[in-house]
Amino acid sequence: MISEKLLMRTEAVYSDDKTRRYLLHREWDAKKPKALIIMTNPSTAGSIALDFTTMYILNNITQLDFGSVAIANLVSKMTRKLSILDDMQIEEDNFACIVKAAQKADKVIVAWGKIGETSIRTRMVQDALIARLEPFKGKLCMIASQSSEAGFHPLAPQIRFYWDLVNYERPQYEQPHEETEASDTKDRSEAPVKPVPERKKA
Repeated sequence: MISEKLLMRTEAVYSDDKTRRYLLHREWDAKKPKALIIMTNPSTAGSIALDFTTMYILNNITQLDFGSVAIANLVSKMTRKLSILDDMQIEEDNFACIVKAAQKADKVIVAWGKIGETSIRTRMVQDALIARLEPFKGKLCMIASQSSEAGFHPLAPQIRFYWDLVNYERPQYEQPHEETEASDTKDRSEAPVKPVPERKKA
């Protein structure tokens, strides 16, 4: 009989009123590589509770032999439904936390899915963050499926149980329309952007 014991260290960084979460960090093996994953906005996960997104992240990150993951987002407002019109904006405090986490990470996983495909405002925030992460461009990667499609959010059905990390490449979208309330995010089970052929492994 074998008994295994594991201590997981958890840290969550919030705003003073706890309406915004800048970072959620979980570490179980300090000797292994560190990952930073960036999505759209935080939902319900915290220091103890797990939502489905965090569960899938932890399952796949451990399969890739990382020892910790820091979870960050384009915007820091904690909500189940993000308003593009009201909430999608550049947040200096949030960006500063992401850059600091990127300095410590071995891989920075861009995982906000296709939300920028139809939103000028979202794409502006994405581009601003990618510009801040330029010093770490060698670390930037995204999630690909077994069929080599890339650019997934962790809730996408195609990659819930399998991740392949490939080098990040900025998606080529058609010109989106101006934002309306219909542009608000509805479902995080996002389909991927179109695949780019001959990607190099991250």
